[in-house]
Amino acid sequence: MPTLDEVVVAALAAAERNDLAELDRLCAVADQLHAEHLGRLTAAGALASSALWYATRGVPVFPVRPRDKVPLVRWRDEATTDQGTVAAWWRSWPHANIGMPTGLRWDVIDIDGPAGYTSRASLRDRQKLPDVLGCSTTPRHGMHLFITPTGDGNAAGFLPGLDYRGLGGYVVLPPSIGANGELYLWDTCPVTA
Repeated sequence: MPTLDEVVVAALAAAERNDLAELDRLCAVADQLHAEHLGRLTAAGALASSALWYATRGVPVFPVRPRDKVPLVRWRDEATTDQGTVAAWWRSWPHANIGMPTGLRWDVIDIDGPAGYTSRASLRDRQKLPDVLGCSTTPRHGMHLFITPTGDGNAAGFLPGLDYRGLGGYVVLPPSIGANGELYLWDTCPVTA
């Protein structure tokens, strides 16, 4: 079975050739692959497995109320990479979202709504956007840009639609689920983030 990226490349080539039958076929394959991917991310135990995956890679995590952003523990003191603690938390709260303190491994620029995307473009155009190391989409069609930590704290609304999460802050990680039932998802960062 091809990867989703391979199918997208093939679909673009079919579109350029104006081969609509092949384009339709490839779009159906892409839809199937996407549905299978979402199925894995929403399967029983996916949040616990993901929290453990982060912890084994040195990313401190903590449980967050399901379909919310409210921590279930004193996250500043208790966020951890200890696999036993993480496993115990998700046994207690199997549907808990996954929180990560910012300012340690990464700071995060949180983009909300059209104003946030406009502000991000302005930062990029003025060459003030830091190098983006990773991107995730949020349930309300925003985006988290993961950047190298600066040592700075948090700044809500530092530009229209942009919040900064640094020391003393946290974000919710994929594949957590928002209040609207949509997922936080890792995404390919735009070339110019």
